[in-house]
Amino acid sequence: MLTDSELNALLDAHDALVAACVEERLTLVEFLAAYNDFPRVYGLDGRDAGADERSALRRASQRIAFHFRVLDALSGPTGFDGEDASGAGVGEFLQRATLMRLRQLVARYPEFKTIPDTFR
Repeated sequence: MLTDSELNALLDAHDALVAACVEERLTLVEFLAAYNDFPRVYGLDGRDAGADERSALRRASQRIAFHFRVLDALSGPTGFDGEDASGAGVGEFLQRATLMRLRQLVARYPEFKTIPDTFR
């Protein structure tokens, strides 16, 4: 069970990862390795949470929602999927497109908060 302070520390750390990637202080490869499907790995969708943990998740719902949007931005091809790229530079293009999606998300939600989806 995550306490409020543990949850906030996790969110702070992953906010910093997103910022570092967008600012190119981390490569996309480094970011993807460190981010590691973050909100799902920690069960931040609340499906298996007890009452106390659901309460903490609710208090951080806008920050958590942002990270589910990060996952959505990363869900397209990234150029690291082992796909058979039929032309030179396709992998690099996909990496740049992924970074662009991430930058657009941060530009739209600079506070790293958004309204939670109700159908997650």
